[in-house]
Amino acid sequence: MKYIPILFFPILLFTGCVDDPSSPSCTTVDETHFLEENAQNEGVIVTESGLQYRIIKEGEGDNPSIGNVVFVDYKGSLISGETFIETEELDYFVLSDNILAGIYEAILLMNEGDTYELVIPSELGYGDEPPPNTSINCGSVLIFDLTLDSFLRDPDAFMINNSRNEDIQITETGLQYRIIEEGDGEKPQSNQTVTIRYTGSFTNGHIFDQPPDNQAIDMNLGGVIDGFSEGVQLMNEGSIYEFFLPPSIGYGNSPPRGIPPNVVLVFKVELVSIQG
Repeated sequence: MKYIPILFFPILLFTGCVDDPSSPSCTTVDETHFLEENAQNEGVIVTESGLQYRIIKEGEGDNPSIGNVVFVDYKGSLISGETFIETEELDYFVLSDNILAGIYEAILLMNEGDTYELVIPSELGYGDEPPPNTSINCGSVLIFDLTLDSFLRDPDAFMINNSRNEDIQITETGLQYRIIEEGDGEKPQSNQTVTIRYTGSFTNGHIFDQPPDNQAIDMNLGGVIDGFSEGVQLMNEGSIYEFFLPPSIGYGNSPPRGIPPNVVLVFKVELVSIQG
């Protein structure tokens, strides 16, 4: 399988940047005056840590927990108005204290669909270790427009809830599937090459893998993850199925780039033909 390149774990949101010992120390700025003035603006809430936020839009979804994979849009800028990072499409990462303290604290406050304006003091941002090759200084205040689009539920809870749907069938390995359209051709074997159309997505509908223009591609079932191979072998030529793979028959804790660890994978597959 191929995977759409995704900006996963962007370095500018994460701490622990590698310093270049040969580079000069950064310019130190004092922007506390901006924090003091912003705290007085209407609608601004200041937390005990010093994070400042204003609710731009309230969503109606749930609130994520530590360890969830969160899907976000964001734009980061300095008090000068200069943008130093901005998403072109949804970005996602595991919600943990590896990310900037101000971003981490804010997302734990948010519900799906919320948009916040964040003003992050230096001590909750990069402090005296800004990322290299940016205009961020030591002591810089960071401003983020941040939207929490969605997050992935606990895999076990999702699979239990999904199993309650009337059209879901379950195999001994835990693979769940539904038949969208039943074909009348042959079924493939585990070592055969098949021609298929497919879409891979997460449980929130975000697509992580899809051949260009929805074209049919050839794939040997001996070279794919267990749950995918098992599912396709259930199909007759001409069938369209939807599979739900728990981590144990997906990628588990060792996924390729662009796939978070220990998540449920959803595949919609059309078995066009069996080669040979």
